[in-house]
Amino acid sequence: MRHTLPILLTAVGAGGVAAAGMGSGVGAAASAPFAASLALVLANPALPSARPVTVFGGHALAVVAGRLAAFVLPPGPVAIAVAAAAGFGAMLLFRVVHPPAVASGCLMVLQPWHTGVVLIGAAAVLGVALSLRTRFSRDTGGAAGSGPADGSLPAPAGESQ
Repeated sequence: MRHTLPILLTAVGAGGVAAAGMGSGVGAAASAPFAASLALVLANPALPSARPVTVFGGHALAVVAGRLAAFVLPPGPVAIAVAAAAGFGAMLLFRVVHPPAVASGCLMVLQPWHTGVVLIGAAAVLGVALSLRTRFSRDTGGAAGSGPADGSLPAPAGESQ
């Protein structure tokens, strides 16, 4: 029962992102990397990949890599693979590794939206995730970064880790 609130918040947030994507004409597909980012920030806020700079920086680098791959290569599996590899490589280089963001780069090849739309989406999801995380930690009486050393959610009462 302890994990119910983060699960519900993630579902509501992902649904909201999908609805916003459809309403803006971008499409529901854009919600996939953002929903994954939201789940990561809510479930494991202490992980390095859940830091705000990592979330936004990872999406920004992946989007740029995806745009470049779409510009240089013909659409197809090779362009998608190059976008994913280049985006992840840039994240490693700049030390802002956020695995869900790799999908943002791939989406730029599959459906080349305006870069600004995706970055605004990343910023919006980050804002929602941070506010929900703050709210969740306040409701449970802990700090957003408190919990097990590995950043995972604590085990429910009666269970050992």
